[in-house]
Parts: sequence; structure tokens; C-alpha cells
Amino acid sequence: MRIDIFIILLIGAVLLYRWYQKAPKPKVEDAEHASTEMVLDPNCSTYIPETEAIKATIAGIDYCFCSEKCAEIYRKKKSAV
Repeated sequence: MRIDIFIILLIGAVLLYRWYQKAPKPKVEDAEHASTEMVLDPNCSTYIPETEAIKATIAGIDYCFCSEKCAEIYRKKKSAV
């Protein structure tokens, strides 16, 4: 009797597991945004998506910043050197 209950529970667990594996996965709303490369802000060392970064050329080198404020602070640091 106990073995019958165990087998029924085991079969139920296997079926539940298979159903869970087939359940639809959540979709990423913006697939392009999800695969965006992260870039490092040289001023505050924050990683940000490249598509959202503030881009600036300072002394002939292209940089990505998290905000205009960080870009301005970095410009001042570079001009002082």
C-alpha cells in the first residue's frame, strides 16, 4: 500500500516537473536593450548600458559617461593635467 502511494507521488512529481519545464519563459520587452554592452564611466566607475551613455570626446579620445555632470567633472580633471 505504501509503495503505491510513493509511486503515485513520484509520477506526479515527474509530471509536474515536465510541465514546469515547458511553461513559457518571460519575454524580454526590448531584446535589443537586453543585449546592450555595458561601458565604464571613467569618472565615477559606474557601469552603464552603452545605448544610455553620454558620449564625449576629450583630448581626441571617446568616452562614455553616466551623466553630463560626470562628463564635465572628467573634462575639468583632464584639462588640469
